[in-house]
Amino acid sequence: MSVSLEGKTILITGASSGIGESTARACVTAGMRCVINARREDKLKTLSKELGSACSIVVGDVTNEGFNQHLLDEAGSLYAVFANAGHGLNQSMIDCNMDQCKELFELNVFSAIELASLAAKQMVEQKQGHIIFCASCLSKFTTPQHGVYAASKSAIEAMAKSMRMELKKDNVFVSTVHPIGTHTEFFDVSAIRSGKEKSTFSSQSPAWLMQPPEKVAGAVVGCLRRPKPEVWTSLLMRLISTVFSAFPRLLNAII
Repeated sequence: MSVSLEGKTILITGASSGIGESTARACVTAGMRCVINARREDKLKTLSKELGSACSIVVGDVTNEGFNQHLLDEAGSLYAVFANAGHGLNQSMIDCNMDQCKELFELNVFSAIELASLAAKQMVEQKQGHIIFCASCLSKFTTPQHGVYAASKSAIEAMAKSMRMELKKDNVFVSTVHPIGTHTEFFDVSAIRSGKEKSTFSSQSPAWLMQPPEKVAGAVVGCLRRPKPEVWTSLLMRLISTVFSAFPRLLNAII
């Protein structure tokens, strides 16, 4: 099945940098209209100016009560939502800060599900639409220091699977995107939030575990054109995650 994206509108959260920013560019290039959201107004204005009349902004925090409905009201009639807003934590489980854990789940999980549920009501009435969640390869397995983040992405994946089955009859697609490590500010921001000066994840990771955000953006547009349940930006990592699920001792030994 192929979907024409020309003239369709997509709402992208977490669009001030990284994957969200690159996806906005890719969607506009594909002929879509973009409504972009984040908390950093200056970043959104810069991106909107670059993308021109095909892009509009709604500044605000998706975890604030009532904001997701406001966001949808401002966006108007939508074909797609890319629930991309999120952050990480770089903490061991024994030392995790529970307030920070709750904040992470509020953003990564609860706000994304609320936005998707509200958008789905509109899409069901239209009898068409596409909801895409930014998950992670870590929704399938985890690594030391990133247990809370991995747990949030596992939760998103499980909820997306249920939503996919529920909305199929209404011609509303639900997909999850599973990037590997991406060259963005994500890791350094996660480290700072966790009380560390700088993340060493990207510098210590092999090249095949890192990719540019443009690759993820291209995969998102590809999924919008040809909907599928899961989008992986690395076939190798998809195979590895499958092996890890089948052989958990192997995961522990390698990690």
